[in-house]
Amino acid sequence: MNLRAFQKTGFDFRLLGPTVFLAFEANHFINQNINIQGGIGLIGFYSGIQYYHGRKDKKNLIVPYSGFNLRYFYLPDIALGSVGGYCLPSCYFPQGFQLMTKNGFHISLEGALFLQNTNDPSLASYVMYQGDYVSIQPWGSFKIGKNF
Repeated sequence: MNLRAFQKTGFDFRLLGPTVFLAFEANHFINQNINIQGGIGLIGFYSGIQYYHGRKDKKNLIVPYSGFNLRYFYLPDIALGSVGGYCLPSCYFPQGFQLMTKNGFHISLEGALFLQNTNDPSLASYVMYQGDYVSIQPWGSFKIGKNF
């Protein structure tokens, strides 16, 4: 039996990932393959969906997955005398592997791509349309948690 079909809801801590540094995340498996998640980190929050490969009738302790997250984070302006900052919406596309034990403990390691709007041409990977620049950056994440 696939453990993800029975231990559906969980919590974890994520190092790096969609919020750049550290995040707390909640997740829920709709079935053994589809997982929805949401998290909040030091400088932002995100939500997304992931597809875990594997069959319901197999144990599948280690499973590859791929997904999509929308994230939104705030970067304060730290110059002297300035107030405010700016917000950055972006997309995060992870691909990785998850190990889940019989008691629901899980660890994941993933590589990902960030797609992010920027108005700075020196940071842009390409021009999207009419002066709108997009930055594409490789990234990754390590997470550890427990499902119940």
